[in-house]
Amino acid sequence: MAQANDKFVAIFDEVYGNLCRFLECLLGTHSAAQDIAQESFLRLHRFGINRMPVDEARFWLFRVARNLALNELEKGQTRAKFTGKVTEIFHSPVPNPEEIAGQLERKEKLFELLRTLPEHQRAALLLREQEEMSYSEIAEVLKISESKVKSDIFRARNVLREKWNEMNKKPAKAF
Repeated sequence: MAQANDKFVAIFDEVYGNLCRFLECLLGTHSAAQDIAQESFLRLHRFGINRMPVDEARFWLFRVARNLALNELEKGQTRAKFTGKVTEIFHSPVPNPEEIAGQLERKEKLFELLRTLPEHQRAALLLREQEEMSYSEIAEVLKISESKVKSDIFRARNVLREKWNEMNKKPAKAF
């Protein structure tokens, strides 16, 4: 029992922060992300940490958390919102208030664009850009083929680029 608890604590310490960040980007609120992350870990504890290889627990947690988040979104209780590396593309240090206001406006526009993506594309893009997962890891988390992952990420980037260009009437940087 002590060994299982040690494994559980080690996985919790390794994954919890990243899982919360992933969920916060999907759900848009920190508190909902924490609730779902905690529920995911409770389910792992109930399932039994010794019933799977430790290496698979991370993927299992992300998959369960994503499914719980989708259920939450379907209930209409939260709105999806992206943060992380995608917003960093448009982020640069700004010294004056005008530039800060412009940056905030661009960030809001980006959030609007990201919310228009289908959930499967948002999730794949987020796992790739924010969590820096490989295509095969993303495929395992989302339970889809690696070619579907590549296709979803490619399409998400293209749609974001096209919509960004339409909104700003100027060429956007490649994602």
